[in-house]
Amino acid sequence: MNVDAILTNVELGNLALPRFQRGYVWKRGQVREFFDSLYQKHPVGSLLTWLTTLNDGTATELLLDGQQRVTSLYGVIKGRAPAFFSGDSEAFSNLCFHAGNERFEFFQPIKMKDDPLWFDVTEVMKVGNDGLPGLLESKLGAPGIHIDPTRYIEVNNRLLRLLSVTDRELHIEQIADEGKSIDTVVDIFNRLNRAGTTLSSGDLALARIAAKWPDVRKEMGQYVGKWREHRFDFTVDWLLRCINAVVNGEAAFQYLHDTPGIQVKDGLQRTVKHVNAVLNKISYRLGLDHDRVLFGRFSIPVMVRHLALRPPGLMSTDEWNRLLYWFLQAGIRGRFSGTTETKIRQDLVVVDGTADGIERLIADIGTKWGRRRVTASDFDAWSLGARLYPALYWLTRVGGARNFCDGTELKADLLGQDAQLEVHHIFPKAVLYDAGYEKPQVNALGNLCFLTAECNKWIGAACPAASSPKFTGKRDPDLRRVGLEGYFTFVEEQNPGVLESQWIPMDEELWKVKNYPVFLETRRSLLANAANLHLTTLYPGHAEVLDAVDESRRGAVSPELRPHVTSADEEQILEELKDWMSGRGLFPGEFGYELRNAATEQTEAMIDLAWPRGLPEGRGRPVALLLNESAETYRTVSQAGFDCHTSVEAFKQYVDGEIVGEVATSIA
Repeated sequence: MNVDAILTNVELGNLALPRFQRGYVWKRGQVREFFDSLYQKHPVGSLLTWLTTLNDGTATELLLDGQQRVTSLYGVIKGRAPAFFSGDSEAFSNLCFHAGNERFEFFQPIKMKDDPLWFDVTEVMKVGNDGLPGLLESKLGAPGIHIDPTRYIEVNNRLLRLLSVTDRELHIEQIADEGKSIDTVVDIFNRLNRAGTTLSSGDLALARIAAKWPDVRKEMGQYVGKWREHRFDFTVDWLLRCINAVVNGEAAFQYLHDTPGIQVKDGLQRTVKHVNAVLNKISYRLGLDHDRVLFGRFSIPVMVRHLALRPPGLMSTDEWNRLLYWFLQAGIRGRFSGTTETKIRQDLVVVDGTADGIERLIADIGTKWGRRRVTASDFDAWSLGARLYPALYWLTRVGGARNFCDGTELKADLLGQDAQLEVHHIFPKAVLYDAGYEKPQVNALGNLCFLTAECNKWIGAACPAASSPKFTGKRDPDLRRVGLEGYFTFVEEQNPGVLESQWIPMDEELWKVKNYPVFLETRRSLLANAANLHLTTLYPGHAEVLDAVDESRRGAVSPELRPHVTSADEEQILEELKDWMSGRGLFPGEFGYELRNAATEQTEAMIDLAWPRGLPEGRGRPVALLLNESAETYRTVSQAGFDCHTSVEAFKQYVDGEIVGEVATSIA
């Protein structure tokens, strides 16, 4: 099918451009090279479509592979974005063609002002063959009078060749609906597109729903955006799974394949209402008030199913407590860290909107998916990506933990959005590295607590009970004392009981760096006891659980998934790089980013520094910086659609050469 016919089918809605996870991500350089290849008649690849039948019996063709190319063609040739566009339209606006040297460049007013051989490609496409003489005369004047006739003919021929781009034939591979499940179509796509963005079954299900309800992406995106404003970063895929649970009581997207659009639309409204109710309870009852500590996001489809099935009326405190208890246990046990879809389905079968249904969910803890009682070994983990990191935050919010500097209780409803907590290393990282401890010990959960930003800054790199060289010479007498003696004794004198409130062992011998391993072991036990106490307040039956401690089951992140930042120097390099990015007006990146499978939520890799929403943020491709990582990690991250860099120097060159320049050009 030639380009002109493809664009006509897009106009008529016969060829839909479904917006998958990242929408349009091409940069100007890619658009320029694509049109140069078309002009030079170089190969530009084929398209992959899915021919599917709607409820009314009509057929529509969904573009699965080739979205960037077709969107670029449409945007440049038509001069506007297609109906399903999502991204930065600046990437294909104002593309120009030089009819003298046959180069494509984006509009630059100073460079192109006095050169009439620069033609706006969209303008050329709009006037077509019939309007070309008039365009040439307006730009170059009359041949033989204002321009040499031979030169005029040469320019005319090159513009005709540019117009012939619409006659280029693009091969289309078509997958028919008959006899193929969504999962089969997804597998076909992903085999053909290993180097590009991975397609999930949720993406394909949403594409088919959009053919029946065109505004579905926009409406779902608005709700996801509102949650993001409240620091809950969900995907449309996740929301669709919640809708599927509410509408069909199923986890697999295959069940949405033939669900009428009106049912999905109604289900979206009910789902959002129930999700909001669940998030409110999780935020204010458990203190888990942002995405980084929401370790049971795939428990939420099960919870909203319960709310959708129960009779109208307010849920009692006891019913909410039981549901929240199950949510916490699911997070602590890593219930949905593996085959997510299978486990959601197992729980959806159990839940029925009654208190008995919740009891059956709870009964499965300790039988189908692990013991209920929290043990010290559960906290034997490290890094902000550890599964029990949110549990530490939960205990801080609900367990009476107090701020070291002023004794304020760190409750969820006390601080508000403008006073977020920060992670504090009880024993300073630099001191532990100097003492020979490895990164997993330095960043162990037992060495982390939460403080207000002001307090965290005040304590800085002070030791618990030893002199801190970095504090010498401070003018503040309190800081001088802290620098000489450590901060534990000082904060305890100022706010008695504040250390115990943060589950700090009160044996002063354990406050010394040489006894750090014993400190960790003791604090893990204190944290486990606190977790069991607060689980019992939600569900009294928890106190009766006397399962033997299974030391073989640990909550630590498996070594192959850890970010391999192996030294304090390397960590400092990453911190300096974040500052460097901020100095250029760019998002500094996310440290220790956990790359998860979009469909299963299973962790696939840990990235040292990541820009998952693109560079520039929200516009470009996702970018990852991987230092000293294995080839397997590089391959995994690259196949997930990230542009990968393996050195800070190369990354900086990339940012200055492509990203900063592009931002400056778009502003100009």
